[in-house]
Amino acid sequence: MKKLHLPGLLVALVCAVPSVQASCHAALKERLPQSGTVIFGEMHGTNEIPAFFSACVREFVERGEPVKVFLEFDASDTEHTGQYLRGEIDEAALLSSPRWRRLDGRTSQAMLELHRALKGVQVAGFVPLYGAADINAGMGESFLRQRLETGYNLVLVGGVHAQLAAGKGDIYASVPFGQYIQARSKNVLSLHARYTGGKAWACAPYCDANPLDGNEPTGATLARRIGFGGKDRRFSGYFSVGAISASPPALQD
Repeated sequence: MKKLHLPGLLVALVCAVPSVQASCHAALKERLPQSGTVIFGEMHGTNEIPAFFSACVREFVERGEPVKVFLEFDASDTEHTGQYLRGEIDEAALLSSPRWRRLDGRTSQAMLELHRALKGVQVAGFVPLYGAADINAGMGESFLRQRLETGYNLVLVGGVHAQLAAGKGDIYASVPFGQYIQARSKNVLSLHARYTGGKAWACAPYCDANPLDGNEPTGATLARRIGFGGKDRRFSGYFSVGAISASPPALQD
């Protein structure tokens, strides 16, 4: 049975989060007893969301579940990333890929920590080449080609892509990634990130640690880390990470 070892910062972040709801694995297995896809819709550029996702992956791996992880990076970089995860190249070589030069939340220090924690796990990128006419459809087709048919596909992607439907009044050029794959596969859940406020590293328009208001509903039970149901038809449920802090790029000029 494989075990993941969370390095320094990630350990501190995971341990700092209350664990009253003991198991991400248990919460998701209740909804998907045999196999399926769970999409974690994130706010890019935080420390806490990649840490939460990493801990959830670890639970699945340590319980012997077949798992494949999908991260929001170019599908063409999957093999290069796989070389690092298999121990065939070092971290400097991993970071030599052009994708790490994009200084947004998808290439943050927290995301690098996530890569370190996922050594030995199958990880795939599923973003089509730049200039795709429909990025959500391209992401969907890339995912469907690479997913596990039997086992668990755990996906970390931006919250708009993660949606299973458009929200009230939303107008998109294409259906979201989550909706696209749900229409073409079984057993798909999508969870959106809740947080109580803080900062995230974002480029809007200048790249920096930007303050964000919280999106936890008034009176929410923060100890409940994963929940389902509610009135938001865009998602199956949510995962809560508490206060967020900004994670700057892994590479900085």
